Amino acid sequence: MALRDLPWATILFSGVIAAVAYGVMRLIQVRRFYKDLPKPPHSFLFGHLKLLGEAFQMLPNGGHYQAAIVTIARKYDMPGLFYIDLWPISWAQIVITDPDVALNMTAVRNHPKHEGEGLMIDPLVGDGNIVTTNGAQWKYLHRMLSPAFAISHVTNMRPMVADEVMKFRSCLSEKAKSGEVFKFEDLTQHLTFDVIATTTFGRSLDAQTKGSPALQHFENMCRAHMTTRESFNYVRNFFVNRKVYAERAKFDAIVEGLIKERFEIVKRDKLDLSVKRGLGIMDLILRDYVAERQDEVEVLDPQFIQDALTQVKTLLIAGFGTTSDTICFGAMLLSAHPEVVRKMREEHDRVFTPGIEATYEMLKREPNKLNELTYTNNVVKEVLRFYPIGNTARKGIDTLTYQGREWPAKDLMICPVQLAMHMDPAIFPDPLSFDPDRFTREDFPRHAWRPFERGPRACLGQPLAMDEFVITFLLTIRDFDFTCADLKPNKTPRTEWFDLDLTFGDRAYQEFVFEAKPRDGMPMTVKRSNWPS
Repeated sequence: MALRDLPWATILFSGVIAAVAYGVMRLIQVRRFYKDLPKPPHSFLFGHLKLLGEAFQMLPNGGHYQAAIVTIARKYDMPGLFYIDLWPISWAQIVITDPDVALNMTAVRNHPKHEGEGLMIDPLVGDGNIVTTNGAQWKYLHRMLSPAFAISHVTNMRPMVADEVMKFRSCLSEKAKSGEVFKFEDLTQHLTFDVIATTTFGRSLDAQTKGSPALQHFENMCRAHMTTRESFNYVRNFFVNRKVYAERAKFDAIVEGLIKERFEIVKRDKLDLSVKRGLGIMDLILRDYVAERQDEVEVLDPQFIQDALTQVKTLLIAGFGTTSDTICFGAMLLSAHPEVVRKMREEHDRVFTPGIEATYEMLKREPNKLNELTYTNNVVKEVLRFYPIGNTARKGIDTLTYQGREWPAKDLMICPVQLAMHMDPAIFPDPLSFDPDRFTREDFPRHAWRPFERGPRACLGQPLAMDEFVITFLLTIRDFDFTCADLKPNKTPRTEWFDLDLTFGDRAYQEFVFEAKPRDGMPMTVKRSNWPS
């Protein structure tokens, strides 16, 4: 009998039976894979899906993946390498909380990025970006863009960063006069956006003084994208994605205009792009494009614009959000540690000079003096230990070595969880103590501190970001006292490994949007300090 002669109900029933049979066989196959592997309690039906869901329920809404994983690792006393079974919802994962294993996979063997990272980032910035691409394409992009973040070049940009921070100070002065509660994140985002825009395009976009539609479009895009990431309502997601695409189109149009504007300046002023040293990000991107065409280029072709747009957006987004977030969490932590603030102020008076205007002028004349702010630099590192700015997902090559054994890793998602390392008392003694001096003592493995990750694919912008943190504190912390507003401290800690919510409430936990953000925009009040200088 031909298939076309069978009743449609019979065909449908047979298809359902085949699908169920395949699903059962696949379920058995997947669950058996984890039989002898290190893992938390494992359910045959649910794998670790329920376990991960329970961990997220312990956190505030929008909790970060890393916090959920640390909660599981601590509750079940997991080793430095263990497996998480999220089939059929997500990829199989290997969680790494041992710094030696993390160093080997990111710096020694340099495992490629996992495709899951691209599914998270590419819809917002475009395919082929430097964060998620691999192989020859990544090497080309890294070689092209890394000169913009060389230490010597970043040092020369310190006066520019100081200029932007002085505008930031003016905004803080207005808030101090009014005494109002304000969203600190709004101010820090505009500051860091102007810094990365100047690094990219050679001029500030004046977001601090005029506001920034681009930032608003980006924020709308990210928050809409987050709702689709957490929902299986495909009808709702369809309409939400339309908003994501609309906001992305508006954001893209602004950035594309800036790319074309910079190209016109390069043409008009006949800028020499033949030497990489000292060029901004957009100039470095244009450099290869112009060099490939011997004749004078009059118009940028559409494909180049699209490629440039992807890289510029990636660096803009990576360069302002994470830096802004760290400044917010830094102000939050310092508000509860006046003894640390006092030591920072004393160092600023000693290394530079009393008085902010005089310090600003000295920094512009002698940018290398910033390197002498050892304690302030340690404060920033301690903030980043509590609040690492990002995480990475790598793809297994073959096996991972841990405690003398080889563990299967081929094609699995490998997640080094920085927060677990940073909060582990066996790695960082007394991890819940805010102690900047630990970076002078160095009583921990150096490669265990990894907020920017490590190895060839560590954050390109680390030197610039560290300068922004230190300069911001140098030019503000002596003049202003910050207080977190509207705090609702928790009576008991949400998790056994973290207790800052006893002071700051749920604001102590990062919110996962595009990056790990402060909650509610970090409401603050600020007032003038009584520091003598």
